[in-house]
Amino acid sequence: MGTGTAPARAKAARAEAGDAPRERIVRCATELLADGGPGALTLRAVGTRVGLHNSSLFHHFPGKGEIMAEVLGRVSERLRERLEPLAQDAPPTIAGLVDVLLALSDHYATERAEARCALRLLLEPELGGARAGQGATPLWSWLARAQAAAVIRPVSVGHAARNLLSMVLLEPVWPASGAESDRDRDRRRTELGAFVRGALTPVA
Repeated sequence: MGTGTAPARAKAARAEAGDAPRERIVRCATELLADGGPGALTLRAVGTRVGLHNSSLFHHFPGKGEIMAEVLGRVSERLRERLEPLAQDAPPTIAGLVDVLLALSDHYATERAEARCALRLLLEPELGGARAGQGATPLWSWLARAQAAAVIRPVSVGHAARNLLSMVLLEPVWPASGAESDRDRDRRRTELGAFVRGALTPVA
């Protein structure tokens, strides 16, 4: 959770997201949802962080529900975009899957609020409605193709996808102080690669 006074957080948000009010709203709402869940995402909290009155918020979003839908829609879409290279992995290879998941893990290591929101979608799909599961579609499809081609061991596609995404997401949402060190980054990547290969490599 962010530290400092409300004006300081608002100033930091403006500097980070440019000065486009809608982007500031979405960024701060992402952090609120990530840190405290739907109950923490209130119009008052968003307005305080971004330095806008409710009347200004309503100019961009009709209410809390629309803000949350925008946040979770973006989280789901960014996940889909980052998994999309799996659609071009033909024939499917475990090495290709590892590369994509490592890149996704690197992204979430720096975008921890987004990672926490993605984990909420995974654990509480009702939050995102019909779009909740769409972000992971390329992974589900890859696993199904890889299993049909005997590239991976027989698995439940749904369970395997959830396990892989959990491994990618849990590291960045775990309490951490400061930026990730090079040593921690190397450990994270090594462990993730070993997990994926161990979970999916066919038994000889």
